[in-house]
Amino acid sequence: MKKLLRLSWRQRGMITKNESLWIKVMKAFLFASFVAGIFAANLMGREAVSNAGVLNDYFIEKFQYAQVNGENLFFYIIRERLPLLLLLCLLLFTSFGVLGGVLALGWQGFSVGFMLSTGIAKYGVKGILLVLGGLFPQYLFYLPVYIGYCYIAVFLRQGLRGEGDRAAPDRRLLYGMGLLAFALLFVMFAAGIFLESYVNPVILKNILQIM
Repeated sequence: MKKLLRLSWRQRGMITKNESLWIKVMKAFLFASFVAGIFAANLMGREAVSNAGVLNDYFIEKFQYAQVNGENLFFYIIRERLPLLLLLCLLLFTSFGVLGGVLALGWQGFSVGFMLSTGIAKYGVKGILLVLGGLFPQYLFYLPVYIGYCYIAVFLRQGLRGEGDRAAPDRRLLYGMGLLAFALLFVMFAAGIFLESYVNPVILKNILQIM
């Protein structure tokens, strides 16, 4: 563990001083995906997208008066979100780790841009509040997890290839660091799922009452 920590401090400058091209790609792709989601919603037209996600009239009507079972919702969200996270975990230690993280993050940006554009088209300014309410507070955890994953994947890629000023360290140490970092991300993701199951429904119900 001491070797692991010493290695972490020694190589931290590898990312902070020489920002990887992949990190720049990640930032650009996230922004481009967000803009693409906005354009996609506008190209499809208001009628075609008016029933997407939390904007579905039937969903809103039922959700306002339904009693949400947090436990059932928790396990449903796990089944929906966990497979992607496990896939990213497998990819983390391959040459596709960075690409997988960038694509996953890009999809999040596209989805948020799409939903925001759709919400504005259907409800005006209140649509922004409704969409953000559907994302809060779980996305305060989900987005950092995806972003953190990309940084970890880049760090492992650089370390295993010996990029930067230092030679490639012991692979076992790098893999151990990767697993430890991913475990922390997993805990954050689990916290997001918990909030989405037990806190988000309450927030969304309160927002719908003022719509």
